Amino acid sequence: MGGYAIGISFGLLIMIAIIVYGSLICKRLCGDPSSDRSSINPTTEDDSITIRQGLDEDTLLTYPELLYSDAKLQEGSIASGCSICLADYKDTDMLRLLPNCNHFFHQKCIDPWLRIHRTCPICRMSPM
Repeated sequence: MGGYAIGISFGLLIMIAIIVYGSLICKRLCGDPSSDRSSINPTTEDDSITIRQGLDEDTLLTYPELLYSDAKLQEGSIASGCSICLADYKDTDMLRLLPNCNHFFHQKCIDPWLRIHRTCPICRMSPM
């Protein structure tokens, strides 16, 4: 009787493996959008699209930069710290002014941000 149980178990295991394998093949051939179709319809490099999200270097360099000590004298009510790195400004820190919203940031903090994003990190207004 023990041999029958082993034989039936082995048969069921093989049947389950065949069903799983068959369903995978059917998904690939029937065009299921959730399946991996790279082997059926490979893309070439010519088909790819590059989307730039941030600002280019030339645009970034047109934004005004000034020392914090000068910014305090000109603006009057300027924040005391950078909202990106959360460090307080020192008189010798170089800041960059975003033109449309007039927010200041450390130049070393805002430049990498603007290379990735097109908006101010505080108000989300576009500086362009």
